Amino acid sequence: MTESEIIEKLLTVFYENHGNIRGYVFACTRSYHGTEEVMQSIAIKIAQSAVTFDLERPPMPWFLGIAHHQVKQWYQKNEKEARFVSFDVLDEYIPQFGVFEADQISPRRRALHNCMEKLPGKQKTIVELRYIDNLNCNQIAGNLGKSVQSIYALLKRLKLELRKCVEVQLERPEAVQ
Repeated sequence: MTESEIIEKLLTVFYENHGNIRGYVFACTRSYHGTEEVMQSIAIKIAQSAVTFDLERPPMPWFLGIAHHQVKQWYQKNEKEARFVSFDVLDEYIPQFGVFEADQISPRRRALHNCMEKLPGKQKTIVELRYIDNLNCNQIAGNLGKSVQSIYALLKRLKLELRKCVEVQLERPEAVQ
């Protein structure tokens, strides 16, 4: 098997298990952008190290080992401290959990997308600033000229509204198209 065929085979398996690995990485970083950055670095590392991998062994433990190392490098590079992350606990329990398959998670995602589309522009912006751009409430308040307390209260109310909206949509499968 040529080097490019080995790389292609391993990356195919990596992308087939993308959900498991992404879940592990997000559990470690708690950051959408951080997760994307780490996932890219994992794929690069797999391609760079593919020829050293023994194809007789299952690749998932190797992928998770690379993920573990890349997450730690991400923390160092970003000068962040993994205060609320226990790598030992994650390493022990993450492989034991099943992954949501794409067909299981996409109705929830579509429902959330539908609910987000129903939000008024300013509220949608605040949710995106918090959960996609990863800004904290102080930063959002400063950007929008609002009090921090009002941002906290609004986010709390919006999370409840979105949760209820998603649950209602999931109860009616025809609504989640």
